[in-house]
Parts: sequence; structure tokens; C-alpha cells
Amino acid sequence: MRSTYVPGRSAEEVAKTYGISLDKVIKLGSNENPLGPSPRAVDAIVEHVNEISIYPSPGYAELKDAIARYTGFSSERIVVGNGSDDLLNTFLRSIIEPKDEAIIPVPTYSYYEVIVGRAHGTCVSVRRSDDFSIDVDAVIATMNDRTKLIIICAPNNPTGNSIEEESLERLLQSTDALVILDEAYAEFASRSHIGLANHFDNLAVFRTFSKAFGLAGLRLGYAVVTAKLARSYEDMQLAFSVNQLAVQAGIAALSDRSFLKKTVATVVEGREFLRRKLPFKTYPTEANFVFVDTAPHTARDVSEFLLSRGIIIRNCETFRGCSDTQVRITVGKPWQNAALLGAVNNFLSTT
Repeated sequence: MRSTYVPGRSAEEVAKTYGISLDKVIKLGSNENPLGPSPRAVDAIVEHVNEISIYPSPGYAELKDAIARYTGFSSERIVVGNGSDDLLNTFLRSIIEPKDEAIIPVPTYSYYEVIVGRAHGTCVSVRRSDDFSIDVDAVIATMNDRTKLIIICAPNNPTGNSIEEESLERLLQSTDALVILDEAYAEFASRSHIGLANHFDNLAVFRTFSKAFGLAGLRLGYAVVTAKLARSYEDMQLAFSVNQLAVQAGIAALSDRSFLKKTVATVVEGREFLRRKLPFKTYPTEANFVFVDTAPHTARDVSEFLLSRGIIIRNCETFRGCSDTQVRITVGKPWQNAALLGAVNNFLSTT
């Protein structure tokens, strides 16, 4: 079981290692928003910057109300945290007991395995199908009386595909275990499954402000759960774990639907460009990245070549269930996507 999570390379690290000016580094390895945050969010930070000397309001009522308006769920069913990873970490610690098992279809976001282990649970990996869809029958067959959780990322990181709603419903109907649905990339997908939380008490939906809303540096996430689970979570949550500027920026970002629409349009156009133009096998994606098989070249060779040119992508060979020829490429601005394509073609011409 993994004990630590290894993040993507930082721009500062790459600039120093390869002797490249920091402003020349193109970061396409961490699935950040190519357009940055909403101007409204930035304005909200500036407006409230002098409030950093005081604690946020207990319970984050204003932020929860804004999320309630955005999702259509009552605020008593919403919990917030210092990023969705913090939410998951605290949430799992509140419900997992030693010897409890969590079923995780792989490949997927490797941090799930880390936080289950830290909560003293046991991860049970179930291999996804060749097209990276979830084999629901295999998941159901793996369940036993120790199964406490099933963790699903949809759209999935790093493969980009989602899950069919009927498959998710069948899974929810087949177990009393809690199904955690990580919808970090929901805004980029053709549909969300959050509505199922109205019909299944064993569904908890987690989301983030890091991707579509461009607030990764502020660390802000939320989840829609039952009111009972919300109370249990908040009993475990550290006091004031969400900072005041994140609260205000989150509220403002949710109000700026036109910027969100522009972000999604930019990403959809960019991911289709990359899928058309990249000279490797790519997979259908509903996220803000493209999953790529670089065979016959290794992921390490391709990613190292790009790093030497100041372009960061994610080598996926460390993801459980991925091969040594698979990489994940974040959709960037049009000029960044074009620069990536040029560097990839340069790699192929020199090998």
C-alpha cells in the first residue's frame, strides 16, 4: 500500500534542474486551470485581504449557501474543507476502522490509497477494463462484509473517462457500503451524477475549486453527503480549516458563471485539438487533460525530453494499473498546446 503521494513536478524545480528561465516553463502536469481564477475571485481576495487578521465565520455559512445554490442541495448536506484531499482525509478518518476495506478501481488517483492507509484501512484494487471503464461486476464480486467504501473518480484521473449512470446506480443498489464519487472534473464533463445523492444515502460526492474554478493555490473543496454524515465530519474537522480568503474567493467564483463557461469552452477546444494532433494514441476524455499512450516510446523518455524543453507533463508509470508508456497531459492555453505539439514532434524526429 502506498504511504506517500508523489505530486507532479513544479515549474520552479524544472527551471532550476534544466537551467530554464521560470517564465519559459510550460506546466501541463497538474491539471490546473489554463485561464487562472475568475476576476471576481481575485477582486474578492483584494477586497477582503485586510480580514486575514480575523478567523473565518464558524461553519462557513455563506460559502455553504453559495454551494447550495450551485448544486441544488441544502446547506446542511454540504461540508467544506482545505481542498478536496483534506476533505477526503478527514472524512475517511471519521468512518474507517482497522480492517475495513476500500475497493478502488485502478488506475485512478493514487492519493486514495494513501489516505485509506493513513486511516488504517485496507485498499482492494479492482482492475478497470481495457477501455478504463469500471467493471461493475468485478467490483460487486469483490465485496465482502469488510467492505466499507468504494471510491470512484469520475471523470477519472488519469484516464479522463467517466462512468455510466446506470452502472453507478447498479453499484449503489448492490451494497450498503459508502460509495465516494470524486467529481473533481465534473464541470468539464457532459454530465454530473451528483443528482443521485437525492436517491441514495450511501453516495457521497466530492468536488474541488482547484480545477474549473482555478483556485488550486487557495485549497478549497466541498462534498455533498447526508446530513448525518455532515455532522459526523464536522465533529472531526479541525477548527477554521478553511481560510477567510478561500471562503470569499469561492463564493465569488461560484457567482461568475460566464468565466466558468469560458474556461470549459477553452478546455473542450484544447483537448480536442490535442486528441486530433498528437502523434500517439489518445483516449476519450471528459476532464481537462488527455491520457496518452506513447508506445513504442516510454513515458519516461517522452516526459524527460519535454522537461528538457521546459514542458511539464505527468508520467503515469507510478499510477497503479498504468503502464510505462502512459502519460497525462493537461490542456493548456492554445499557444501552450501548440508548443507541446511542436516539442513532441521534435522528439519523434530525433529518435
